[in-house]
Amino acid sequence: MRKLCLIFGLLAFLGTFAAQAQTRQVSGRVLNAADKTPLPGVSVLLKGTTTGTSTNAAGEFELNVPGSGGTLVFSFVGFESFEQPIGSSSSINVQLKEQAQDLNEVVVVGYGTQRKRDITGSVVSISAEQVAETPIARADQILQGRAAGVQVTQTNSEPGGNVSIRIRGTNSINTGNEPLFVVDGFPGAGDLNSINPSDIESIEVLKDASATAIYGSRGANGVILITTKKGKVGKGTISAEGYTGIQLVRHKFDLMNAKQFAQYLNDVNAGSTTLPAPYRQSQIDSLGEGTDWQDELFRPAPMSNYQLGFNGGTEETRYNLSFNYFDQQGIVLNSGFKRATVRLNLDKKISPKLSFNFSSQVAGTFENRAFVNSSGGSNGGVLLDALRISPIVPVRDAFGNYTYSNGPLPYVEDVGNPIAYAEQVKDQRTVARGLFNVAANYEIIPGLTARVTGGFDYNNNQINQYRPSDIFQGRLTNGSATRSTTYRYSWLNENTLTYDKKLNENNFLNVVVGVTEQQFFGDNFATTATNFFTNTLGSDNLALAAVVLTPNSGRPSNTLASYFGRVNYRLFERFLFTATLRADGSSRFGANNKWGYFPSAAFAYRLIDEKFMSGFTALSDLKIRLGYGITGNQEIPNYQSLARYDAGSYASGSTRLVGLVPLNIPNPNLKWESTAAANAGIDVAFLQNRIVITADAYYKKTTDLLLQVSTPRTSGYNSILLNAGSVENKGVEFALNTLNIDTKNFSWNTNLNISLNRNKVLDLNGEYERYVGSSSSSLFVGSGLGNTSLLRVGEPIGTFFGYQFDGLWQTQDEIVASGTKTVVRPGDPRYVDQNGDGVITALDRVIIGRAQPKFIYGVTNGFKYGGFNLSIFLQGVQGSSVLNLNRYELESGITTTNKLTTVTNRWTPTNTNTTIPRAGSTLRRSTGIVSDVVEDGSFLRLKTLTLGYTLPKFSKVIKSANVYVTAQNVLTFTKYTGYDPEVNSFGSDNLSLNTDYNAYPSTRTFIAGVRLGF
Repeated sequence: MRKLCLIFGLLAFLGTFAAQAQTRQVSGRVLNAADKTPLPGVSVLLKGTTTGTSTNAAGEFELNVPGSGGTLVFSFVGFESFEQPIGSSSSINVQLKEQAQDLNEVVVVGYGTQRKRDITGSVVSISAEQVAETPIARADQILQGRAAGVQVTQTNSEPGGNVSIRIRGTNSINTGNEPLFVVDGFPGAGDLNSINPSDIESIEVLKDASATAIYGSRGANGVILITTKKGKVGKGTISAEGYTGIQLVRHKFDLMNAKQFAQYLNDVNAGSTTLPAPYRQSQIDSLGEGTDWQDELFRPAPMSNYQLGFNGGTEETRYNLSFNYFDQQGIVLNSGFKRATVRLNLDKKISPKLSFNFSSQVAGTFENRAFVNSSGGSNGGVLLDALRISPIVPVRDAFGNYTYSNGPLPYVEDVGNPIAYAEQVKDQRTVARGLFNVAANYEIIPGLTARVTGGFDYNNNQINQYRPSDIFQGRLTNGSATRSTTYRYSWLNENTLTYDKKLNENNFLNVVVGVTEQQFFGDNFATTATNFFTNTLGSDNLALAAVVLTPNSGRPSNTLASYFGRVNYRLFERFLFTATLRADGSSRFGANNKWGYFPSAAFAYRLIDEKFMSGFTALSDLKIRLGYGITGNQEIPNYQSLARYDAGSYASGSTRLVGLVPLNIPNPNLKWESTAAANAGIDVAFLQNRIVITADAYYKKTTDLLLQVSTPRTSGYNSILLNAGSVENKGVEFALNTLNIDTKNFSWNTNLNISLNRNKVLDLNGEYERYVGSSSSSLFVGSGLGNTSLLRVGEPIGTFFGYQFDGLWQTQDEIVASGTKTVVRPGDPRYVDQNGDGVITALDRVIIGRAQPKFIYGVTNGFKYGGFNLSIFLQGVQGSSVLNLNRYELESGITTTNKLTTVTNRWTPTNTNTTIPRAGSTLRRSTGIVSDVVEDGSFLRLKTLTLGYTLPKFSKVIKSANVYVTAQNVLTFTKYTGYDPEVNSFGSDNLSLNTDYNAYPSTRTFIAGVRLGF
């Protein structure tokens, strides 16, 4: 009987097994519950097994399941997971609901990833969806106004122009303040012009020391991690995108026309004993508008972008391949930027323990540059000359030839024809870039993984310039050419061990240790030639020049070796601890200080997971974060600690003798700047994460500044680079994300951030103040007061220093009664005599503005209705000052160039209710900067407006289609009178912040595009 029972039991088991062994195919589709659009890449897993797949570009899937059914689990980043019993169904369609914030979402941190809920530092993450919202030329532009504590300034609006980024203020005076960029794990890959923004999967900004200390000597200015798109498991997908647009100049200067300028020249020369008035009144009356040089120079400029991508793979092999071509013409004639990129990312699983990751990009960029010269003078470049040249002069003469010289001479400054310059001068830059990174991962034992990475970054930069002899700017040299080639390349080796282990139900440990080495090499060559007997070949054959100037070349290099470790410990899912230590050794620093050590520690407490919080049903998240750490800054040129020499020569009769000239005083004690930073933050969420708030307060103090310190003239040098001085930054940041409305057909979300930073110089190696900043020598002829800014203990970097404008002198009696000893006339500008000695001198200069803003902010509102989506992005800066040197020159600087129409309201004996000096007044030109041209640079900008529509599925081939229109820089609300309040003519120069002189104008852009999925 027992044997019979065993037989029947065995038969029953085998029958059940056989039934389960029978499989059938289930298919279906996954949609976004909000807008009914397909969701590609959704994980579809048979619950309790490893059987699964993912959806394709149309949101479709197919999966073999047991005949007895089971349950499918659907999961996707940013959406709530969903379980669906299979039953006897052969078709299963589901809709996933978006989450306002997924705390289990994985974000990239230095040398690893973490769940968002476990982060102890201050980290901002921007997803691929946010990057895709706005067509942009450079990856760093997406950060503008979207990340608290991150100030992004478009320092040059020219296509291919640079962007300056400050994370939590300005730390340094004489060294770099830009953050470290890490692309797919490769640190120092900072040439973002060559990176296709459409390839980006996510951008993480590491702001506080506990997050950046893992990068040690390069982490003081923050770290920006860029992760490009990887292949996804599932059927291969093809994506295509293209857009085209038009750019228009956003704002122009209102300049005098021909008639107004002729009258101005007459007034300037009235009473002259050497020159008669240049025009008779009848001639003036016959003049019309004349030439609008800005209209001649600026043009509607097209831009276009084309993207093709292939993505897919299996569990063993995943791939992402993309091609991109971007073409942006400039609003200034003959300026523009082109970029072509190819990216291939591969992930290969060799065995359950061994896998490889490969990421690569090859890019080429080509830039036609509009010549801009911030030193002004008679070689001011196309932009400045278009503002200064006489409107009486035509672009071309009666024979169709360029009018190469200004007129009428000698009443005007002899500047060149900017249209001739723009159309005939060649100023080109070509860059070839290759970035390759390969990594091998091996799981030694469960939880312990070794990773070996090798990377190579190659950059070939070529500049090709030619100024022909038959234009104004080339006639003195009878034609001039410059050719330069710069090779920069670096290789990287990183070796890490990661131990990731859940010790028990209450303890989780993650440890990363590593050793890295990175070497940087350069090879550059440049030469200039003049006196060409023909312009036919330009710079293509320098042998046609009679004079070839001394070429220069160099092969710089430097090495960085590092050891680092980080421990993340999680206790009871509530107490989170992070400790980091990095040791860096750099060849850039002195023999006595080759190594620096950068520790950090952080703690976070997830109060929401405490039992006593269960009664607070409105709260869905509550976490407190504390952190402290030390990071460094090594952004100085190579060999600064060593005795450096350069070639020098002199003539002895007809013989040129060459030797070496010492350049600096060596400093074997030179070391890193050190920034100690503390951070306190809180993360709060309400109503199932429909309202999410993040707030941080921080304090940073940078000591051992890499500061140029003056030396006695007897030393033979002007200065020496020392570790001296200190700067502090302190501030608060606030970010709010809300899901305001979430219904079946309509949703509305808002993202807001605001940041306040206060910068202060604490020490200047014992000095109280020093005068810094750049300006144009043409503005302050003979004054010796070309410095525009002040470094003073107790004041922020970027403090404008000059004279307080006090209106105009009105009568000779007023001048006499004042007792002033300065020689002035009625109609001359009047300045406040701060020390009361009766003479306006350098001692009367005071602080007249501060470049650093009181706060910055950004607001994004997103709306979805059916297949429509609308995004409105506002960005603003409040409380910053801008030095408008354009206005300085165009109102009351050089008296021989064209002026703003405000000058038609200049002072005369019968027009005294004005602030514009009399015609011919040179007092301002010979004085220095004045308070009335330091303007309020605050602005609120409707930065981006995008309307899109996702088409219903209409083809078996085209799985998804989205069309959109975008407007950028739509409206700007500001009191600033220049081209744009977001400007810095001197790029990332720390000592000339917010200086506007001869800057490329900003544009208003309109774009239409389409995205397709196949």
